[in-house]
Amino acid sequence: MPKENKQKPIALILAGFDKPDRKTMIKRKKQIIEAYDGDSIYIGKNKFLQTLAGKPVIQYVLDAVYHAKKQGKPLYERIYVYNDIQNFTDVINTKKYDNLIVLQMKQSVGGHLKDFYFNYIDYGRRLDIFFGDTPRITPEDVEWINREYDALLGKAKDYRGAIVHLIYSIVEYQDVAKDTWLPHRLKQFKRGEHKGRHKYFVGFDTFEGRIGNSAAIIKHHSIDPIVEYQIIDFFYGLRKALSPNIFSKILYHLWKTKNFDVIRQVKQRCLQEENFYRAVIDVIERVYKIHLSNFGAYIYHIKKNAAHWENDIDGPKDLKALRARLEK
Repeated sequence: MPKENKQKPIALILAGFDKPDRKTMIKRKKQIIEAYDGDSIYIGKNKFLQTLAGKPVIQYVLDAVYHAKKQGKPLYERIYVYNDIQNFTDVINTKKYDNLIVLQMKQSVGGHLKDFYFNYIDYGRRLDIFFGDTPRITPEDVEWINREYDALLGKAKDYRGAIVHLIYSIVEYQDVAKDTWLPHRLKQFKRGEHKGRHKYFVGFDTFEGRIGNSAAIIKHHSIDPIVEYQIIDFFYGLRKALSPNIFSKILYHLWKTKNFDVIRQVKQRCLQEENFYRAVIDVIERVYKIHLSNFGAYIYHIKKNAAHWENDIDGPKDLKALRARLEK
């Protein structure tokens, strides 16, 4: 096991957005209408600079990360943000944040992570990843999750026995439901085989989950191919797994790699977490023709203030709901 790196961790706030051409825009909007019951979703717009109670959305995240402490000192050595530099600095006084570095957004989540991973962080260095549209997180939330990840990164092992160098968080329905500000995401199926299940949550055998909008890594050679091929976009796409287009792609790759049992679990909304993890690794190895025997990841379940992490802004409906609650 490698020696623990005593340097302060680095924080990365992802807040880029795609600018698709008109044809792609129309196609995506059609898919989103099918997946989100007609609700519009932000595409090609800088939702991170929309205002909430007089502040840009992303500034709530930035303040939470910037004011997080460990033993009375700033938790992070540096904080990086991907967004449009000009627009960002027009609305946020970056001089207030002495360790903030704003990078020009370029492409997808995977593209930004690849750019950062290979240009701004050394091997063995710890990186905590946040998303710029989760305005409910607080410095206490950041401090807590940093401690939780500390106990796992470079220490725990995945289902195959590989040391964990990447953590990807999820939240469970019951933890989100008790404190959500976005109740429209709790919609249930009213009929059919999935009656009582929740439409916007992925069904596992013992819980229903959504993406927790938090991750962490220790830069390690086992992660290199995951970042190089921008495979993080696959994981990020799972948050939109209800889109027929994304759903069909997942099933296609599972079928091509003969993960038939996992296909059954997906269709029945009763995924087994270990089977799901092993199937994802199998799909990635076969599709990208890479070896991940030394790659170890951990699916972390955020149990404390889960709604703070889940309540992100996909579209105007989410923004409107969060504005109403903050005004109270």
